[in-house]
Amino acid sequence: MAANDKIRRSWLIVPMSTPERITSAHQAGPDVIVLDLVEFVAESDKPAAREKVAESLSSAKAGGAEVFVQIEPALMLADLRAAIWPGISGVVVSRAESADQITQIEATITVLEGERGLLPGSVEMVASLETAPGNHGGFEIATASPRIWGLTLGRADLIMDLRPEPSGEIHLMQYLMQRLVTIAAAAGKTPIGAWWRHPDRGLLATPDNTLAAARRGRAIGFKGSFCVLENQVGPLNEGFTPTYAEVDSARSIQQAYTHATDSGTIAAVSHDGRILTADIARQYAKVAALSEAIASQEMFKDAAVSGRPVPVPWEVA
Repeated sequence: MAANDKIRRSWLIVPMSTPERITSAHQAGPDVIVLDLVEFVAESDKPAAREKVAESLSSAKAGGAEVFVQIEPALMLADLRAAIWPGISGVVVSRAESADQITQIEATITVLEGERGLLPGSVEMVASLETAPGNHGGFEIATASPRIWGLTLGRADLIMDLRPEPSGEIHLMQYLMQRLVTIAAAAGKTPIGAWWRHPDRGLLATPDNTLAAARRGRAIGFKGSFCVLENQVGPLNEGFTPTYAEVDSARSIQQAYTHATDSGTIAAVSHDGRILTADIARQYAKVAALSEAIASQEMFKDAAVSGRPVPVPWEVA
């Protein structure tokens, strides 16, 4: 399975200042647990929070989730020295604003990988574009390092930077979400987000509203989303998973196209009132493949909880 095809539907943010939540976070079934050193940790608590990252990895990974650490560029060296340990999958770069910033973070990660016995290049990055400069330089940020796996938006900081409309909506949010999906596609990265609507900001959205936001997000190209509540994890996993009906339809279309073009003399076929081309058939093949990859991911997470050995999902044929 290609790196950008890893199943990362739900990203549960857990403050490093809440050890009881870190211990129990895996029970919600997230694909990724984000140990936060930035958003939800008081300045006075940050030194102690950094000291606890390494010892928290095993409990965070107990349910088969990958673990990322959210870092702050202004405190890059301290945060990275706390975050980069064997078992970590990557870091979320909060308030990413420039390619130079990403280059500096990459260089530090490379040194720490060597010092601490991690496979070179194994630590990934997700850049969070939370300000106007960050969004303006989105493509340059996305292509500044091969470690960049995904891009996301930070809505709270965007409100402060770009101002909300009287309705409570951010007047540029829909444009920025669609632009992020386009930038990620152009750069070969993964867009992370959900299509939240007023009054939800993702932070306190109900499970039903989270599911709706995830389904809208998947429809425009997002592959997963961040959340802060355990009861939002299940809706995100469900919303970013193709339904049984979608998978059945995708396989039917695949079979129809393959059967009709086996001779090699036909490039497009009619099926259920629509024209199918090779490009369209490939898109439906991706839906079926995604469903199978998610099934493998869930098998891996179930096995991790019960202590059964099983290959990691992207090693499943």
